[in-house]
Amino acid sequence: MKKIVALLLLIAMSAMLLACDGGPASSTTVQTIASSTATKAPDVTADKPVTPYADIDFFGGRIQDKKEKVMLTVYPKDSPESICIEEKNIKFMGKEKVLSVLSVKAAGARVKGVFSDIEDAVSFDDKVYQKGGFSVEVFYLDNSTVGANRGIVCSTESIGGDSRRSGWGIAESASGTPYFITGHTEENEYSSVYALAASAEEPVHVVGVYNAKTKRNAIYVNGSLVSSDSAAGNFTSADKTDVYGGFNMANVFYIGADPSATMNKREECDFPSNDLTVIDVKIYFRALTEAEVKAAFSECMKLFD
Repeated sequence: MKKIVALLLLIAMSAMLLACDGGPASSTTVQTIASSTATKAPDVTADKPVTPYADIDFFGGRIQDKKEKVMLTVYPKDSPESICIEEKNIKFMGKEKVLSVLSVKAAGARVKGVFSDIEDAVSFDDKVYQKGGFSVEVFYLDNSTVGANRGIVCSTESIGGDSRRSGWGIAESASGTPYFITGHTEENEYSSVYALAASAEEPVHVVGVYNAKTKRNAIYVNGSLVSSDSAAGNFTSADKTDVYGGFNMANVFYIGADPSATMNKREECDFPSNDLTVIDVKIYFRALTEAEVKAAFSECMKLFD
């Protein structure tokens, strides 16, 4: 009998100790966290980057899209003093390596990209909305001295008529501030989000994201979100009217400039760079998440391994 009483007393004291130190409450919290974690979709980790739609690289004196989604042409042709692919010693975040890069050395020199499976603005915009967004990634160093905004990877147009101020791009302001721009036909407006001024000594990794579901633009620099803001309306890649006899810019973009707003010829450009080093360009038909941008930046850092 004494043993039974002693056992009951021991159990009662244990219960009092648990109540005083928060034991049961802590157990409940752990169960809640475990339950919510089990039902939450896992974040994208840095070792699982998203596959881009287009992956433009510069190797062996030639420019190529490893995904074969973009046809690429250098302007002017056979002019290494204006634009070329060369080996350069690149310093970035305490690391240093010789990399194969695109060097734009004169205003007006650029690379024209044409999407091989996109014919018009309707098909481009449908892809954006079906996939939930559009993102552009570029790793570059711009020391241009043209005294105006410079197109880094751009395809924007601003024309008359009922449908204008459309397109997309990553550019730099005259003061050297990277920004991401998207056009929105319904409100006849551009929407831009700006980063801080880029370094004149080291390249910068910039990702611009348009989220078609939330209608927001965001810009990330070196893997971190810098700015996010509401867009002016639904994104559109190009004018949808027959202003130019059915031609529009939806499937054309430039590296090192922006296609000319007059659009009399595809080869015209504006907002040129004259001292631009481009290391990597990627395009995604999806709105990258913050975790996915960090993964993309981690892949960029692997260039220096």
